[in-house]
Amino acid sequence: MTEAAALRRAHELASGLYPHQVEGVAFLLGRRRSILADAMGLGKTRQSAIALTQARPHGPYLVVCPAAVKENWSRELRLALPDVATAIVGPAPLPEPGFAGWAIINYDILGKHLEALRGHEWSGIVFDEAHYLKNHRTKRHRFAISLAQEAGDDAVVHLLTGTPLTSRPRDLFPLLQLVRHSLGRSFLTFAKRYCAAFQGEYGWVADGASNIEELTVQLHGVMLRRTKNEVLDLPPKLRTWLDVEVSSMVGRKLSAVVLELMKTVSRRGELLSADGENGSPEAGEDGGEKRRRRGNVLGKLQKARQQLAVAKVRTTIPFVENAIEQGEKVLLFSCFSRPLEKLMKHFGEAAVAVSGEMTLRDRQVSVDRFQNDESVRFMAAQIVAGGVGLNLTAARQVVFNDLDWVPVNHWQAEDRAYRIGQTAAVNVTYMVAAGTVDEFVRTVLEERATLIDQLVEGTALPEDLQMDVMGELRRVMGALEPQLDLLTTGEVDDAKMRELLEVAGRAFRESQEPSQVVAKPPPPAALEALARVLTGPTTERDRVDSSSKPGTYYELEVDGGDVICNCKGFGYRGSCQHARTLKDLLVSGGDMPPGFSKGGGSG
Repeated sequence: MTEAAALRRAHELASGLYPHQVEGVAFLLGRRRSILADAMGLGKTRQSAIALTQARPHGPYLVVCPAAVKENWSRELRLALPDVATAIVGPAPLPEPGFAGWAIINYDILGKHLEALRGHEWSGIVFDEAHYLKNHRTKRHRFAISLAQEAGDDAVVHLLTGTPLTSRPRDLFPLLQLVRHSLGRSFLTFAKRYCAAFQGEYGWVADGASNIEELTVQLHGVMLRRTKNEVLDLPPKLRTWLDVEVSSMVGRKLSAVVLELMKTVSRRGELLSADGENGSPEAGEDGGEKRRRRGNVLGKLQKARQQLAVAKVRTTIPFVENAIEQGEKVLLFSCFSRPLEKLMKHFGEAAVAVSGEMTLRDRQVSVDRFQNDESVRFMAAQIVAGGVGLNLTAARQVVFNDLDWVPVNHWQAEDRAYRIGQTAAVNVTYMVAAGTVDEFVRTVLEERATLIDQLVEGTALPEDLQMDVMGELRRVMGALEPQLDLLTTGEVDDAKMRELLEVAGRAFRESQEPSQVVAKPPPPAALEALARVLTGPTTERDRVDSSSKPGTYYELEVDGGDVICNCKGFGYRGSCQHARTLKDLLVSGGDMPPGFSKGGGSG
């Protein structure tokens, strides 16, 4: 690719990306197999998808990830690559060979589908939350190694993780094996140099850390990690809508109650008679009976929403655990007490709570512990009691286990972490039950969030931004009437309900003023770095004199960020003093030391 064509393509790829994401795409394109270890919330999924399809334009592609994020991967792929075909494996089967889209499978069922996965010629494989593979003795790791090896030399392999792996180097070794880095050849050599390994009573002990600065240099070009503190281009809040699978029975109960409520209340908010008509009440049904009927439906709605909130906890727990493992403190909100009780029981002494039943003094004790005690990593808060008046800036991760139908409660709760004293961007994650009324609630929240972010701080919310979800449903009921007529209260058809929700979401979006958010173009330096990678790989060959054999020299090949030496030591251990010295030189930008000489380069 010519330089002019590469720069044009760089502009196309960078569209809609933050500058650090443009640099991340360039990094991933610089090596067939690499580790992207950005901190949580910096957009690893999108960077990987764009880089992989640029490197290998034709599929199929495989994503291996935790079960909790399979739906989110499908959603993110559709946002980054609008025409993409995705297939989520489990309980649905793996697509047949010939499928050219993205197959998404979770680690837990990898072994069950391994033979079928081997029947595909994968153009690229992504191992998300790759710290799941840190134990090289597990079947999970062996399955991953098998897939990566059988994919062939041309396949692109990305390992994505937000965990700072250099704090425990032994966890990094299995990942280096997967990306075929020279440091992944010999665990004993790696452990002695970087894990402070020593001979114990029952063998080698490699739980320590040594020569970490050197290891960081050696990882340059194969692993990229940026923290939020290092990234200057982030907005103050990063919202993510994480699709969650729940029991179809739980979803149907909520849908049935919402349908009943919509047929009980008119577009103007008036109570309909039992036959769905306005005007005088039915014979024998006075005003008190109509109010009781509505109260009964609202009670059922509250119960169904609580059941949905409890059902989501199974997915919320591993998500929070993953964030805590990455060094984060997590602030979680729920509208109901039962999910909070389950979460508090699971996280035990590492958790504190804020609820409406607590005294103001007890709430403040919880807040102080969360803010100041490093052993407390998690706060579970009731959205109203914990969403107003508290300063919780120790959290950079805010999670909503369930969605409040009053959007303003979400904005107030988000701002417990994003307020004066917060020095970093805040990640806000909403757990959305796929195929349920949650999807319409998400539409309302997404549209409202864009407008809320554009308001000057301290500005009163316009009246239409204060409307609750039921009010928004009533507002679009005109568009829903054909679908409502097809649905019988109490007998909810999943496909028809999904169609109803899609129509509702579309009607709501069309009723909104278009947002005026304008993306900033990435800086020229980021585009130039991406364009350089797109022009194609370059290889440099250098020489180093042997210190033990005068007149003898070794050749060093520099390919991207990798340095390979042809000495015997490197061939055996995957590392040598020659390669380490040259790698340090390449990273620091210094002059060639004595004994080293520049060779030629090739494209």
